[in-house]
Amino acid sequence: MKTKSLFLAAILLSLVSPARAADVTGKWVGEFESQIGHQKYVFDFQTKGDKLTATADAESEQGKRQVVFTEVKQTGDTLSFVEMRQIQDNEVRIDYTGKIGTNEIQFTRKVGDFGSQEFAAKREAATPAPASTVAATNISGEWRAEFDTQIGMQKYVYTLHVDGDKMTGKANAEVNGEKRETELKEGKLDGDTVTFVENLKFGDNDLRIEYTGKIHGDEISFKRKVGDFATEEFVAKRGVSTTPPIPTSTNSAH
Repeated sequence: MKTKSLFLAAILLSLVSPARAADVTGKWVGEFESQIGHQKYVFDFQTKGDKLTATADAESEQGKRQVVFTEVKQTGDTLSFVEMRQIQDNEVRIDYTGKIGTNEIQFTRKVGDFGSQEFAAKREAATPAPASTVAATNISGEWRAEFDTQIGMQKYVYTLHVDGDKMTGKANAEVNGEKRETELKEGKLDGDTVTFVENLKFGDNDLRIEYTGKIHGDEISFKRKVGDFATEEFVAKRGVSTTPPIPTSTNSAH
């Protein structure tokens, strides 16, 4: 009888699966009041093999800093880790213990022997890429703009060529009846943002003009920083291709 009971107990134990660890990978945002004021943490949990790592971008009245946590452990829906923080000449140990929910972690944060805070960190939703991103980043071609500056109205035709995240091109400008062509430098494309530099020569002086543009379909909203002298904002619009049409063959008597 005793042997039969032990056999049944073994079967029941084999049917009970261990608690599955909750998935915490990703970013979680928590804010709380402390003895040094309001603090904001953006926690980032990642798995590397069977190891869980934790970092955070922290922000308080003292400024911003990046935190690398140690002693990171997860058992079921319980998470714990440690932050070592240097305050003046003292190293303070901060212990975190969290209870993981679906989209929220309830934390207790024990700051040495000074005090503790309780706060909730919420899962940061992934920002979906806008539907127009792919089309918006296809900016190869001509872009035309007119804008007023300290030296008068300027007309520009920017000819851009994109290769991956790199961008090359040239700028043809007309100012007060005078025309010039400049090669664009340091071109970069990052999502819907484009940046490049136009270097000009005025007398014996070099002038660096920095462009930052936000792409919106067939328009780019530019901010143009002219050395330390001025900043202009303007919109460049996609130009019509200037490629000449292929002539149609005709037979006519002359």
